[in-house]
Amino acid sequence: MNRLNDLRVLFHSFFNRQAPQKRQMKRVFQWRRYLEWKDLTPEEKLSAKRFLLVPIFAYLIIGIFNQNFLLIVLLLIGYVLYKKLEKGGIVKK
Repeated sequence: MNRLNDLRVLFHSFFNRQAPQKRQMKRVFQWRRYLEWKDLTPEEKLSAKRFLLVPIFAYLIIGIFNQNFLLIVLLLIGYVLYKKLEKGGIVKK
């Protein structure tokens, strides 16, 4: 009886289909849309700022890292050596 009921529901849903409802699509990236800055919602403005500023910050960080690579490595080695030598000098109770 349960299978018969399930089959009836399946046939009913198959033959009495409704037109699919249109869903709102979320805009991911539309260059022309970002050019119309005044018409953007606050969420779209924030995502545009993130999209446009992240590559600039990444370029600056990579540039600083490349220029000071030797200094950064020396500081890291010094920090590790300091921590190794410090472990023998401090006694916890």
